[in-house]
Amino acid sequence: MVTLTSPTRAHRRVTSRRVLLVAALAGLTACSTDRILKVERPDIIDPGSLDNSGGVTALYAGVIGDLSNTMATNLGVISSTGLMADELRFGATPPEIRQMDQRAAPKSNTLVATVYRNVQQLRGQADRAAVALKGQKADDVRVGEMQAISGFAHVILAEMFCSGVPLAEPLEDGDPLTTTAVLQAGLAKLTEAATSAGADARIRNLAAVVRGRALLDLGQFDQAAAAVAGVPTDFSYTTLHATTTAYQRNGFSDYMFNFDGILVSNREGTNGLNFATAADPRVVIEGTGAPSRFDGQTPRYYLSRANSFTSRMPLVTGVEARLIEAEAALRAGNTALWLTKLTGARAPFGMTAPADPGTATARVDLMFRERAFALFASAHRLGDLRRLVRQYQRGAETVYPTGAYHKDGLQLGTDLQFVIPQTEENNPKYTACIDRAA
Repeated sequence: MVTLTSPTRAHRRVTSRRVLLVAALAGLTACSTDRILKVERPDIIDPGSLDNSGGVTALYAGVIGDLSNTMATNLGVISSTGLMADELRFGATPPEIRQMDQRAAPKSNTLVATVYRNVQQLRGQADRAAVALKGQKADDVRVGEMQAISGFAHVILAEMFCSGVPLAEPLEDGDPLTTTAVLQAGLAKLTEAATSAGADARIRNLAAVVRGRALLDLGQFDQAAAAVAGVPTDFSYTTLHATTTAYQRNGFSDYMFNFDGILVSNREGTNGLNFATAADPRVVIEGTGAPSRFDGQTPRYYLSRANSFTSRMPLVTGVEARLIEAEAALRAGNTALWLTKLTGARAPFGMTAPADPGTATARVDLMFRERAFALFASAHRLGDLRRLVRQYQRGAETVYPTGAYHKDGLQLGTDLQFVIPQTEENNPKYTACIDRAA
C-alpha cells in the first residue's frame, strides 16, 4: 500500500526548506529569507514573529506551498475530484480511495476528511496572511494574491462538497452555509483581491478568472464573461514544486507514475469521456493501457504533462477565461461568438476551429467536452458535472460514471459530490449536509 504524503504538515509548521523553495520561485530577497531562517525553532513560526517583514514573508510562502500541496498532493483536490468524476480511475487497492472513485465515500472516509481540512486551512491561512501582509505594507500586491487564493478555496469547497459547508474562523465555529452562500463569500474575497492587486496583472487575472468561475457556478453567465474579458489567453497560474522534500514534490505525479494509484480514465461508467484514447493534444497520454502494476486490472494511461516531481499543475488559466466567455455566448444563443471563443481556447494547443454540431443538446455536449479536455486535471470536472445536472437539467446518471465499477465486481454509487466529513461534527453548529443535490 502506498503511504500518502501528509498534506497537513504545512498548517502545523513552515520548514526552512519550504521557505527557501518559495523564496526562490517568488523572487523574495535574500535578506528576507535569511531573517526567516533565523527563527529560533525553524519548524514553527512564533505568532509574535509575524509582526515584521520576514515573518509575513514566511506566512506568504507557507500559503503558496499549501496551495500547491492541497491541490496536487497524492490524494489532493485534483486527484480526489478527478476520481469522483470521469477523469481518473483508481489502479491500486486502499479501500478509502476506491470509495472516492466509486462515488460512494461515506462521511467517515479519512482521506476525504484530510482534503476537506486542507482546503479549509488553506482558506484560513490565506486570510491570515492577507491581514498580516497588509499590516506591514498596505499596498503590498501579495495581499491581493492571498485574498484571491482564499476566494479560490471557497470555490473549491462549494464545488467539491455538499451544501452546508461552515466557514469557521479561529476560535469561532462557523454556521453551515448553502453552496450559494459559500460562493458569495468567495466572491467577496475576490472583489477585495482585485482592489488589493493594484496594477499587478498576474494577480488581477488570477482574481478575475476565479471570479468568473464562481459566477458560472451561480448561473450568472453574462457577469462571468464580463469578469474574464480582459484576461489574456496565455495567462496561467500553476502549482509550484521542487524535489527538496516530499511535501514539495508533485504528489499527483508520484501517485500516478510510481504507484498506478490514479490513472487517466477512458469512457468510465458508460458516460465518461474518452480521455485516454482521444489523441487530443490537451490530454497527452503516456502508456499503452497495460494493466496496473498494483491491481493487475486497471489500464495504465498516464498524463504526460504530470510526469515529474516538479511538473506544474495549471489551476487558473486564460484558456478557462475563453471557455467561460464561450459558455456565456452559447447561453445567449450567439452560436457564432460561441464558436469563435472555443477556437480561441483551442489555439494554444494548435487545434483548429470546432464544427458546429447543429443542435442545442449537441452544442452543450461539445461545450462541456471542450472544458473537460482543456481543463483536464485542474479540479474543474466535478463542478462541471454538477452544473450539467443543476443548470442544464441533465439526469445525474446520464452525466456521471454509472453502472458497474471497473473491478472487484462492484457497482458505482450515486453521490454527486463529497459529503462533509464526520470531523466537522465537532462543530456544535453543524449536524449534516443541508442537502446532497447537485
